[in-house]
Amino acid sequence: MIYIPKIVGPCDGSKNAIDIIYKLYERERKKKKPKRIVIYKEILHNKNIIEELKNKNIECINSLQGIDKNTIVVIRAHGEGEDIYNYLQKNAIEYYDATCKNVLKIHDIIYQKYYQNYEIIIIGEKLKDGNYHPEVEGSNGWCQHNAKIISNPLEVDTLDIVKSDVLIVCQTTFNEKDALLIADKIKKRYCQKNIEFINTTCAGPKLIQKYALEVAKKCDYMVIIGGKNSHNTNELYKLCSEVTPSIKVSNLLEIYEWLNKTDIDESTNIGITGGASVQAKQIQECKEIIEFYLFYKKEKTTIEEYIRNYNKKLLNKTDNLIVQDAIKKFTNINTSGKYLRSILLSLGYKIASGKTDKFYIPLAIAFETFQTSILIHDDIIDNATKRRGMDTIPVAYRRQFKSNNINKSNIVANSLGICIGDLGFYLANDIILKNYQHNANLCKILEYYNKIIINTIKGEIIDVKLPYDLQYEKVKECKESDIMEIYYLKTAWYTTIGPFCLGCMLADNNKIEIKKYEEIFKNLGVAFQIKDDIIGIYGDSNYIGKSTTSDISEFKQTILYSYVYNNEKKHLKYLNKYYGKSNVSESDIEIIKKIFIKSGALEYARKKMDNLFDESISQIKQLNNLGKYQNIILGLINYLRIRQK
Repeated sequence: MIYIPKIVGPCDGSKNAIDIIYKLYERERKKKKPKRIVIYKEILHNKNIIEELKNKNIECINSLQGIDKNTIVVIRAHGEGEDIYNYLQKNAIEYYDATCKNVLKIHDIIYQKYYQNYEIIIIGEKLKDGNYHPEVEGSNGWCQHNAKIISNPLEVDTLDIVKSDVLIVCQTTFNEKDALLIADKIKKRYCQKNIEFINTTCAGPKLIQKYALEVAKKCDYMVIIGGKNSHNTNELYKLCSEVTPSIKVSNLLEIYEWLNKTDIDESTNIGITGGASVQAKQIQECKEIIEFYLFYKKEKTTIEEYIRNYNKKLLNKTDNLIVQDAIKKFTNINTSGKYLRSILLSLGYKIASGKTDKFYIPLAIAFETFQTSILIHDDIIDNATKRRGMDTIPVAYRRQFKSNNINKSNIVANSLGICIGDLGFYLANDIILKNYQHNANLCKILEYYNKIIINTIKGEIIDVKLPYDLQYEKVKECKESDIMEIYYLKTAWYTTIGPFCLGCMLADNNKIEIKKYEEIFKNLGVAFQIKDDIIGIYGDSNYIGKSTTSDISEFKQTILYSYVYNNEKKHLKYLNKYYGKSNVSESDIEIIKKIFIKSGALEYARKKMDNLFDESISQIKQLNNLGKYQNIILGLINYLRIRQK
């Protein structure tokens, strides 16, 4: 069970800051000559928000030098000192103040009391680097940076107060109990002074903490979302940890990594909360990815068990020993997959049928067997050495051979791989026919299944011929549209469209609009392949279970390469020195990585991928027939976005 407290982030100050920026963004983008928008320092302690804004060309800057009248400056939620406002006004720079209203009140109080000759003391957080929390630094700027800053009770012992009138204020997100303790100690030590203490800690974080603790008491785990440098997030984590095991995360990848190494299932009670700058969207995405993970883990365990049993039945001791050996090699590869296609097939069936039975399992096994078969062929085409962390079938044979005739050994090893891949295709057909032979919908299922295979092979044909034409036939064009067609035919059809829609067809529900799902899962499949191509260059080969040199040595045509080819001729000549080399070194890979970054190809690919993922999310949210599975699909989409292999 997943629990979300009654009150979570964002606080009003964070919400107001984001609203100001997005209103400015919408206003400027409608203009013929929009002004550049920048934020002075980090808008919030929230890397997700900062990254989202960066994708809209709104950046956080650390210096106002070089900022001119064609730029709009937004002052961050934590606030700034008086000197920053003076600089902006003096230089006639348009600016908008996103400072939290509670922080602005502190600025006013400090300014007023400072010029009434009060000693100013600010109770606030000292950071590990020796600096103070941004809010504290900003507040100090309203008394010409002359405030004395206290972070813990021990510092009161060395505090030197000269003036007779003293003002004490607090950082809004400072722990209230600690702040009161520090203020009380100052009052007792300087009882002869006129000390005015104003408790300026904010109610927002306190309410978030209160309701988080209520949830924590009934949960096995608490997930606390927020920036690593966020004081209120750290406080929230500390409080929840005293009640139940808790984890502090700043993004979905960290959540997923935690899920992968934690023993949880559908009976586990998990609470989700977030710091004051965490947006409601982040809380919801966290919930969705946990729901997906729990569904995925359960389904994957079931499918793995069925596939293991199926693989055992394939081994027939009456077969020729050569055939037995070949089938053993096939069953070795026919395990350890991610089983995402089975999960999608399961979702399609359950959504369309409204049932939770296991009628779809044989079709899922058939689809996984088909996938293994096409990967065996793909490995031969790409001359790959690793698949799912194991030797590919041709490599396994070559290790087995004792002949010194390397050329002949390679030919035979590849030939056997082709035979085994072919065998897998017909084994998949056999599973479908044996398990659904009495199903009135069998012809439709086979027709759609064949359509998936035909489209996949069409995509593979283009994928094989395109790099050859460009590298050896001196074809003078590298069209992105051709690459997108490969992504659509080869990846989307057999990775996302095919399995989900096949599951829907098995349910035999005439009300299900297959064409609508084909369009939604097309976007998801293309985004999946762009992510794969990025991982194929920038991933860790030990982690992903296959080489990161294969795409390069095979001169694979990806959106990364086509971008450089069509937009960056100055980088293309240098790229072609390395891209397509048969023996790619580690230093070659590093050079290629840098070229894709410097040319803008990586950024372009990521933006295109994110747009497709976002479009898929938008389309799924518009559907009203998904029920509890909507969150699971949304979680799946974000998993595909953040995955590292």
